[in-house]
Amino acid sequence: MPDTAALIDRIDTALERERGALLELSHRIHANPEIRFEEVQASRWLADALEQRGFVLERGLGGLPTAFRASMQGPGEGPTVAILCEYDALPGLGHACGHNLIATMGAGAGFALGPLMAEIGGTLLVIGTPAEEGGGGKIVLLKAGVFDGLDAALMLHPANVDQAGMASLASVKYEVAFSGVPAHAALAPHLGRNALDAVRLVFAGIDAMRQHVRDDVRMHAIITHGGDAANIIPERASMTCVARAADAAHLHDELVPRLRDVFQGAALMTGTSARVSNASHPYAEILSNAPLEAAFERHATRRGRSVTPYAPNGPAGSTDMGNVSQIVPGLHGMLAIDDEALPHTEAFAQAARSERGDATVIDGASVLASVALELLTDPAALAAVKAAFERERGAVRAA
Repeated sequence: MPDTAALIDRIDTALERERGALLELSHRIHANPEIRFEEVQASRWLADALEQRGFVLERGLGGLPTAFRASMQGPGEGPTVAILCEYDALPGLGHACGHNLIATMGAGAGFALGPLMAEIGGTLLVIGTPAEEGGGGKIVLLKAGVFDGLDAALMLHPANVDQAGMASLASVKYEVAFSGVPAHAALAPHLGRNALDAVRLVFAGIDAMRQHVRDDVRMHAIITHGGDAANIIPERASMTCVARAADAAHLHDELVPRLRDVFQGAALMTGTSARVSNASHPYAEILSNAPLEAAFERHATRRGRSVTPYAPNGPAGSTDMGNVSQIVPGLHGMLAIDDEALPHTEAFAQAARSERGDATVIDGASVLASVALELLTDPAALAAVKAAFERERGAVRAA
C-alpha cells in the first residue's frame, strides 16, 4: 500500500503551489454570480482549469449545458471516487451560499490529487453539478446515469462551524397558479372570481396546518403574481410554496397530500381553478456515512480545524446532495468561513470572499483530496464506507 502520509504531504505542497490560481478562480466566480442552470462562465472556467492540468473533460453532461465531468485515470483497476463542485448563485444575493468556495475546493482537490493518480490506480472524477439552489441539477445527472458506478461522492460546504456532516430536510417546491374571472372591482365585483383570494386562503390554510404537523416540518411560500390593477378583480394569481420534512417518506406520504388539499380547497372556496406543478425535483434528506465523516474529521483536524459534532435533528436546510447520498456513499462536510453569518445572507456572501473564505478553499481542497486518497488506496477504508452505506440505507427502508 502507498505511503499515505507522504502522499498527503505532496497534496498540501501542490495546493500551496496552486494557491494563487485557486483563490483567483474563487474570487472571479464570486464577482460574476450566475443563477441556476445559467452558470456558463463558472462552468467553463472550472472545466478549462481542470483540462489544463491533464484531466479529460466531458462538457454538457447529462443534457445540462453547464454540467461537466473531469476524469483522471490511474493505472490498473481500482475504485472510482467523485468530488463534486457547485457554482450557482442565489437570485439577488449572489454567492450568499458560498458556492464559489464549493467549486474551488472541489477543483483544488483535483489539482492536487490528479498528479498522484499515476501512482495510485483507480479513477478520480471532478463533477460539475449545476443548479443546487432550487434546480436539482444533481438529480438530473442521477437520472442520466452520471453517478452510476461510483464508489463514493464527496463535497464540502462553507458554514459558520466545522462539522463532518449536515442535518438536512427532504423538500418539495410547487408553483401554484389560480385562474378566476375578472370584473370591475367597483361596478360589478359580484361577477368576478378572485384568484388572489385563493392565494391568500392558501397562506391561511398553511398557517392552520402548522399546529398539526411534526416539529421537523417547514412550510414557506411567496406570492409571485397578485393581479394587474387594484380596480380589477384578479383573474390570475400565483405563488411558490416549499415544504420540508426530516425524511422523504413523511414528506410525500403525509404532508404533501394535505398541502395539495389546501391548494384545491382554496380554489373551491373562491370559485377558481388551481394548477399545481413541480417547480423543482424533490430533494431527499442526506444519508450520513460514519466512516466518511470520521475521515473528514481526521483531515480537517490535521488542517487545524476544531470539528464539532452535529445533531442530525438540528437546524437544517435542503440539498440535492441528499439524493446522491441515497444512491452512492456520500460526504457533505462543513467548513467555517465565519463564526456567526448564516447562508443566504449578505454577511455570508461577504464571508465567501474574505481571507477566512480563502483559507477554507485550501483547507477544503486538502480535506477532499486526502479523503479521496484514502478511498483510492485503502481497500479496508472503502469497504467500511460501503458497509455503512448499506446499513444506513437498510435502516431507512425499514423505517
